Amino acid sequence: MLLALFLIDLAAGLYVFLPLVGRRNAGVKFYRLILIVSGALMLGAAIGHYEPAQLSIVVLTVMVYLFLRYPKRLIFRIPAALLGAAYIAIAIKTWHTATGASWFWSALGALSSIALLGSVNLAMLLGHWYLVVRGMSIDPLKILTHATLASAILRLAVVGAALLMPGVWTSMAIRQGIFFWMRVGWGLVGPLALYPMVWGTVKIRSTMAATGILYVDVVAVVIGEVLGGWLSALAHLPV
Repeated sequence: MLLALFLIDLAAGLYVFLPLVGRRNAGVKFYRLILIVSGALMLGAAIGHYEPAQLSIVVLTVMVYLFLRYPKRLIFRIPAALLGAAYIAIAIKTWHTATGASWFWSALGALSSIALLGSVNLAMLLGHWYLVVRGMSIDPLKILTHATLASAILRLAVVGAALLMPGVWTSMAIRQGIFFWMRVGWGLVGPLALYPMVWGTVKIRSTMAATGILYVDVVAVVIGEVLGGWLSALAHLPV
């Protein structure tokens, strides 16, 4: 169930942050790549913990993929909007089921996890795309770099609020020990510490260097969110 939770959050994040890139900047092939990756992640989640809604989202992803050639028509815009809403809805539901948290905390946990996983991983993939599309505007990577910072701050705020609940700090910081501190160090402090380096390379349009740092950022965030999902299931709060 926790594996499905991670895969759903990652799939949702990649898709939800895709509009920040812009189809005119990266091209339709990049959009197709992200749709394929998101659909594959959702299929993986279905294998780990099956729910009928997951296959419905995969079908809707295929529809959006097929309708990409009509970006200004309702035949594309309606399924695209529904897919974004469906990803967010299933992420919140999965958080509620996997962690036992209330719907309020599940929504905060899901949205903050989607934001962090989506922004960092999409920025890394976009960094690679500059090797494919020469001369592409640096603006989308700048926007995503700022999005990683905002998402890291949001995730930190949600976890901090959860730790203020009675008994949670003692349970996590002392009883879980190294696992909690690894979650904090890799998943929360790591993205904040790496942001100045990523932004510094993006400003000078050194996309290869930025992508290398974003690799480290992805590893840190993935470790943090995997541990965070497990700890959240223990605390019944998004930590």
